[in-house]
Amino acid sequence: MKKLLAAVTVLAVSTAQADTIYVDANCPGPGNGSEAEPYCSIQTAIDNAVDTDEVVVAPGTYFETIDFLGGAITLRSSDGPDVTTIDGTGFLHVVQCVNGEGPDTVLDGFTITGGNADAEYPDGVGGGLYCTNGSGPVVTSCTFIGNSARKLGGGAGIYGSAALRISPEFRDCLFTGNQVTGPDSFAVGGGGLAGIAMDGVVINCTFTSNTVTADYFATGGALAVDGSPMVIDCRFHANVAMSSGGAVTTQATHGPGEPQFVNCTFTGNRAGDAGGGVFSSTYDSMPTLINCTLAGNAAGEAGAVDTYLSSPALINCVLWSNGPDQVHDGTNSATTLVYTNVQGGWPGTGNIDADPLFVDPDNGDFRLSAGSPCIDAGHNNAISDLTDTDLDGNPRFADDPNTTDTGCGELATVDMGAYEYQGVPAEVVFADLNGDGFVGIADLMILNGCMGSDDSDCCLADLDTDGEVGMSDRMLLIHKLYHASL
Repeated sequence: MKKLLAAVTVLAVSTAQADTIYVDANCPGPGNGSEAEPYCSIQTAIDNAVDTDEVVVAPGTYFETIDFLGGAITLRSSDGPDVTTIDGTGFLHVVQCVNGEGPDTVLDGFTITGGNADAEYPDGVGGGLYCTNGSGPVVTSCTFIGNSARKLGGGAGIYGSAALRISPEFRDCLFTGNQVTGPDSFAVGGGGLAGIAMDGVVINCTFTSNTVTADYFATGGALAVDGSPMVIDCRFHANVAMSSGGAVTTQATHGPGEPQFVNCTFTGNRAGDAGGGVFSSTYDSMPTLINCTLAGNAAGEAGAVDTYLSSPALINCVLWSNGPDQVHDGTNSATTLVYTNVQGGWPGTGNIDADPLFVDPDNGDFRLSAGSPCIDAGHNNAISDLTDTDLDGNPRFADDPNTTDTGCGELATVDMGAYEYQGVPAEVVFADLNGDGFVGIADLMILNGCMGSDDSDCCLADLDTDGEVGMSDRMLLIHKLYHASL
């Protein structure tokens, strides 16, 4: 009976007909939401929508603020953010998701501007987009520009609360010209985006020219996270924090924070005190940077990465031309770098200190030239179970036949940095220890034979790249083996 009821429920959901509601700023009158008589206001359309409805907005500038009211609806522009703007005209929040909205709530294709969260907490956060009470919408192809907040939250948004971890999703968004300012002396930034108790994903987004300024502790010019989001294929450029973390600051004050940054570039960011690129603080903050490029960042101390009471890890990265130095371990901190090119050197397996031979760094091209020592010099396990493409969308595993592999891998060895020098593409399978193209019992036997090994040389059985082969590696392989058998 339960199976029959489940089937009927699925059938009912799959055959439900969602309505399309239309909005046009140039409408002749109040309208009824039809294509022939669209509403004049986005909020009016939301007020009249029910779950699964789609609200389609015509080009124009809409001088209003909106609240999704918990609706599982899609709000999208018909022609994209370049011609469709929601302008909050100085009100606290341009867009709000404060009623537990989830992944079925979608904001797609708008420029969000004019938010001014100049108030006491909690309204002093999230000028462009304010999410709380467990809300985790999907935001795609949006531009957040010219929004501001007073403290702790960021011009573009703040997410979650100490009680409710959430998982928003941002894809293909631009955060530019947003700022967190005083008069409050305490501004734990995120000029572009801030997330408290935030997991979720940020994919293919650009953060540029966002700022955090205050009298004290102004940190995270572009992004401030207190949680464990995945940040993939993102660009951080020319962001500024008066204190620490010119581009990014990570914390863990609401539970463990293990954010991952994959295929990201940090260029030309500045911090007044520490960490021009990334600043990590608090004991449970353990960010990991994988195949990232940090170049041309500056701070009073450690142009690339600085720490305080934290333990970040960098794998397959390039740290070059940051000033005054590349990495600094602050109080009770331990930064781990492996298979990384660090100007001035840093202890760790596979690390090098050699000019990466960027194509044209003066003009922002941080791809690798032929002959770069970063080619085929990374560790495959760090990237192969996360993504098979680089920041350009090109194959991540492409062997250069003219380069001797100095990294750790089979068939093709991943490069250091956000971009893969394109040679001969090869399929690399995570946990395939014998190189036969799939994960099987033979691979498990190889791993079992390596258990307890802490050899500092290349060890493909070290799947989590922590420097030793143990139970966590076995569990990763068994997980991969199980899914391969389905």
